[in-house]
Amino acid sequence: MSQPNAASGNSAGNTGGESAYAMAQEARIVDKIIRAIVPLAIIGLFVSYIDRASLAIAGPEMAGPLGLTPAMFGLSAGLFFIGYVLFEVPSNFALRRVGARIWLARIMVTWGLVCLATAWVGGPTSLYVMRFLLGVAEAGFYPGVLFYISLFLPRKHLARAFSMFQLGIPVSLAIGSIFTSTILYMHGMLGVSGWQWVFIIEGAITMIVGVIWYVVTSRGPADAKFLEPSEKTALIQMLRRDGEQTDEHGIAAFMEVVKSPRAWLFSIIFIFMMLGFYSVIYWLPQIIKHRMGLSNIDAGMMSAIPWVVSAIALFVSSRYVSWSGRRVPALIFVLAFCGVGMLISSQAESAFVALVGLSMGAVIQSAVPLLYAVVSHEFNGTRNAIALAFVNSVGGIGGFIGPYVLGLIRQSTGGDAQGLLVLSLSFFIAALIAVSLLRLERAHHAAGITPA
Repeated sequence: MSQPNAASGNSAGNTGGESAYAMAQEARIVDKIIRAIVPLAIIGLFVSYIDRASLAIAGPEMAGPLGLTPAMFGLSAGLFFIGYVLFEVPSNFALRRVGARIWLARIMVTWGLVCLATAWVGGPTSLYVMRFLLGVAEAGFYPGVLFYISLFLPRKHLARAFSMFQLGIPVSLAIGSIFTSTILYMHGMLGVSGWQWVFIIEGAITMIVGVIWYVVTSRGPADAKFLEPSEKTALIQMLRRDGEQTDEHGIAAFMEVVKSPRAWLFSIIFIFMMLGFYSVIYWLPQIIKHRMGLSNIDAGMMSAIPWVVSAIALFVSSRYVSWSGRRVPALIFVLAFCGVGMLISSQAESAFVALVGLSMGAVIQSAVPLLYAVVSHEFNGTRNAIALAFVNSVGGIGGFIGPYVLGLIRQSTGGDAQGLLVLSLSFFIAALIAVSLLRLERAHHAAGITPA
């Protein structure tokens, strides 16, 4: 009887050893993937948001030569999202068919060309056209990169990767504010205005990054040059177990997402989040200029502060969720926190207190990966790419409404208080709707599903 017991003990020990080895191997592979993919993805996101936000910094310099009123500026900022919304899902269908390596490179080169061409707009109408075309060109990039990352990582590691990727947004907005403001000093060089140099230089950088993306990236785990053959095999097995390699027919998967009440719930929350977020992006320099009495360039430099705060908040929230697994409570807290910040800013008489409130509002960026992790947890395979694109595109409606409405309010009232109240309300509404996700998270925990 003693021999079988010994054998049983050895078997258990071997199983434990194999399990420990598998966990160590998985951790090593995941770290390798993150080091290889996420930094380049962040660079792509970096140029994306610099190109989007360049209008915020260059806008005051453009207003005189182009004859822009506050409402016109808000409309030009928002029109980006009309093109973006219309072409987001088709772009992700194309990405799935063509492959992320080629399609994402194509997106970056195309929007770089449009950004560069914006340097030669001659008035509001041509600016409207170029902003719309920029949205068309960039459509599909953000969810496309998220989908590309999800091709390499099991779902339980996505929140970490998404948060690291998302960190590129506030960092790019902070650095971009300083970078774009510095370019304005080139005004008059070679007979070109400072705001024109902004679009020329930033458009050229984007095209270069697009070419680098094509050269460096791989199509998927099977041909990833940074992985050893044994690591590729182990990774593919992990992904298959996780359901990430499901290959549904595109149209069927799209209809399944569109018919899903949860996809619409995520999208509505995202609309209210983006209504406030993009209003902050496009109007922050002008609000700071108005509150603090600064020059256009100094206001652009000062605009970096809220995005530094946002980057710190994104890191903290990511660490909290990794420790606790509670994405939804963190999402609700962040949304309510941002609402309080915008409320404070709208009522503040002190310029310093107003900046504190705006910095709290900029923390909205840390809510985005929390919501996207929930989306990726609900959908896999082709449906994952489509769901991310769907939520991102429908949520883009908020990106159109927010800047335009804030511009109308600013033009009619001559101030920012009422507009900031609207942004505060949008964050509070998003927080209230997000409460409904608590039941979904509890169901996942009850079923023993590992959070993404």
